[in-house]
Amino acid sequence: MFNIIGAIVALGILVTVHEFGHFIAARIFNVEVEKFSIGFGPKLFAFTKGKTEYRISLIPLGGYLKMKGENPDEKIEDTENSFKIKLWWQRAIIAFAGPFANFILAILIFILTFAIGKHFEDQLPVVGEVSANYAEFVQEKDTILQVNNNDINGWTQIIQNTKIDEENTYLVERNDEQILITNNEVEPRTWVTEILPYVPAVIGEVAPGMAAYKAGLMDNDEILSVDGQDVNNWYEMRTAITTNENESITLKIKRDNNIFEKSLIPEENILDGNRIIGITQHMSVKYIEKYSLLESIKYGTIGTINFVYLNYAMLYKLIANPSAIKNNLGGPVMIYAMSAQTANKGLDNILSFIAAISLILMIMNLLPVPILDGGHILFCFIEGIRKKPLSIKIQIVLQNIGLIILVFLMIFAFWNDISRLFSRSISIKEHKVQIENGG
Repeated sequence: MFNIIGAIVALGILVTVHEFGHFIAARIFNVEVEKFSIGFGPKLFAFTKGKTEYRISLIPLGGYLKMKGENPDEKIEDTENSFKIKLWWQRAIIAFAGPFANFILAILIFILTFAIGKHFEDQLPVVGEVSANYAEFVQEKDTILQVNNNDINGWTQIIQNTKIDEENTYLVERNDEQILITNNEVEPRTWVTEILPYVPAVIGEVAPGMAAYKAGLMDNDEILSVDGQDVNNWYEMRTAITTNENESITLKIKRDNNIFEKSLIPEENILDGNRIIGITQHMSVKYIEKYSLLESIKYGTIGTINFVYLNYAMLYKLIANPSAIKNNLGGPVMIYAMSAQTANKGLDNILSFIAAISLILMIMNLLPVPILDGGHILFCFIEGIRKKPLSIKIQIVLQNIGLIILVFLMIFAFWNDISRLFSRSISIKEHKVQIENGG
């Protein structure tokens, strides 16, 4: 119940910030704002200041803004404070200001997460795989204790403390002995491409809505084999899945003291085309790192830009491959499931999740779909090119089409959520029955 309330409140705040962006831009261009509401539905409390009614409404799922002359079919006197008589670029800025407010909020939240200290999950600094180029440098099962006199707790710290184009010194534990190794050919990326950590085939998290989720897989499940092929670590398991040409694969799973099998259909990773089932590695090392204000600003900004870039790249791939939409479209139930996973990971992770949703609101609202902000911006640019606006009739027709598209997508996303939850519930029940029957 607490997670549901928290998710509703967070979403309400994000939408209110979005509408506040529109509000500020409207006031800058002297557009009269008739109503500014936090929440939807019947008003609980309201007061009027100037010509604007500020209200708090019953349903806390966001808010809305009503500007004078906002609707294309609205018959209103064309006064100087009417939205529809403003220049096309002014209306475009007002429409853009809402998504931009979500962008600014996300940057500030990401910066805050670095400033207060980020919880990191990492792999143990134990070597799992070594390419032939570095076989004389380190060996499998080596433990990296220090890099350039810096103590190492997790694999990422090896990367962070390795210098570029300089001699690096490593304190390594091998066969219960400590040895000092110096190497001037190793670079930070070497520990990502050539030397990899030991990662057992144990699930860290199950991505809501994906194949593993629907099959009832859980955190800490250990994958023993893929289609009868034994796997000893994460890399062997991943290769067995990505290279498997069968439509369906069968996994042998160890959960607690029970061993059972699950069949599932891998999905295509929309970004790289690889087959995936929607699981992440189990991370046994956990630590917190704090950053200076300048570092927080730097990493927070970079993180925001990277998130936006990756989501637009995925959106482009979805448009180019519409058949993948079904497996990548989620609704409020999936958002709740993701928020529930995040809730136990510390304040910084909760804030990062809120920032991510804020950016998704920005990205979706900027889509050139009539009725969304992106659609309004598109109308404005068309007007700027044509030197006259689209006819009211055409705008109304296009907005109705946009509304139908959005309603369809919402229904489809909700149905997707329910079907995934149903599949997961059935799969978990089947596993319980197998255990009760001694299978």
